[in-house]
Amino acid sequence: MLFAVAMGITVLGVYIGMLAAPMLLTSGVHFVLLIGELALIFTARWWMGTSPLNVFLFALFPLLSGITVTPYILFVLAGYANGASILLNAVGATVFMALAAAVFARTTSFDLSVLGRALLMGLIGLLLLGIAQVFVPALRSTQMELLISAAGIVLFAGFTAYDIQRIQTLARTGAHPMLLALSLYLDIFNLFLSILRFMVALSGERR
Repeated sequence: MLFAVAMGITVLGVYIGMLAAPMLLTSGVHFVLLIGELALIFTARWWMGTSPLNVFLFALFPLLSGITVTPYILFVLAGYANGASILLNAVGATVFMALAAAVFARTTSFDLSVLGRALLMGLIGLLLLGIAQVFVPALRSTQMELLISAAGIVLFAGFTAYDIQRIQTLARTGAHPMLLALSLYLDIFNLFLSILRFMVALSGERR
């Protein structure tokens, strides 16, 4: 339920981002909101246990996510002739892959917790590659975009299955539901971004 609420608030954030697009694209507000979003992630374990602050910040995070992702969505829609179809296909593929990961996590007898460290190392590697792309032009080629985004798809699909199985276990021990919902939200949100990025690199038709 909390995850569904977070996704709904994200849609609201995208809507607000669309309305405020000129300001987001021409000022530094977008980067300030992005920093705020990252701060919420890194401090989540602290504010999750403080009520009613946790309710407010839990709702604020997907709102900020929706707003900060809007410039990239607008870039896809405006920069590519088939941008709308790419966006819709990315949403559909994300739903399909998330459901597949959920079915796998709930039916497999394999303990996915053993993959935790490997997934974390993969995430760190992906972040370092993303930073390197800013400074190394060769890493911004279409081939590298396909490779990095494909790695992101595999990684976040793995994280989704891992966290769903983890939620099944931790929910019985009284773990904070907001923290579990936030983990799952981050998995699927980043899975969507990786799929969208892959589709843009693979089939995007520049205007």
